[in-house]
Amino acid sequence: MIVLTGATGGIGTALALALARRGKHLVLSARDEARLQALAARVREAGGTATVHACDLRDQEAVSHMAAAILQDGVPEAVIALAGHSIHRGLSETFGRPHDLVRLAGTNLLGPATLILALLEPMCARGRGRVVAVTSATTRIPTPGWAAYAATKSGLDTWLRALRPEASARGVGICVVEMPLVATAMAAPTYGSDPRTALSPEQAAAMVLRALDGDRSLISPWWARIGAVVSQAAPARSAHLAGRGQGWVARLLRRDRSARPFRSLRHRAPERRS
Repeated sequence: MIVLTGATGGIGTALALALARRGKHLVLSARDEARLQALAARVREAGGTATVHACDLRDQEAVSHMAAAILQDGVPEAVIALAGHSIHRGLSETFGRPHDLVRLAGTNLLGPATLILALLEPMCARGRGRVVAVTSATTRIPTPGWAAYAATKSGLDTWLRALRPEASARGVGICVVEMPLVATAMAAPTYGSDPRTALSPEQAAAMVLRALDGDRSLISPWWARIGAVVSQAAPARSAHLAGRGQGWVARLLRRDRSARPFRSLRHRAPERRS
């Protein structure tokens, strides 16, 4: 049994179908019951089996109930935390909006942590399992405009890194996948529907599968690792350059005019969730 959150997003759907072709039983979670049921039907057609749990990760009580329901069917062999919520706001639009952090923390940090903790305990007791969490390749490269998103994703990243040694000693591996840009609905408002250099959902799903199948603790693009080192060595300078360069990068990556351009940090990209 493999638990997958964010199952109905672009990457989640591609990943669910890839696992279905392996004959896996999937526990699919997202907010939309109808979309979950449609995906479960596709999973069964592809050779797997599936159960669904519609759940908003911002509701920690609902997440706890979902974890209890999952455990009634057994202990998962793996948990894949894929769900995400992003908001782009410049500083002037952030004033008076501390609730943005609350909303994003629910989806990107607290909800996944609540679910993982509930399932990790029996996995450790059994002595085997795998936890894979998808964060962002820019998590450790702070970029103006993405403060709340980066903070909540990096929080999950850091939390899992701290848990990893003890979990590993109990037979449960933990891997963080720092995902680069992917051509999904979450990226479209900023970068367009088919941004240059972006991974397809299938390519992104393949990254997650490598994390699931192997024993690595981190899967990340080479440039993200270099960027993380530079960001630590020169934090102010690197953040300044990232802020000035993001508009140019967004324009370079867009193939169409459907995305809202970065004219300045005062312009806000719409919120997206996966």
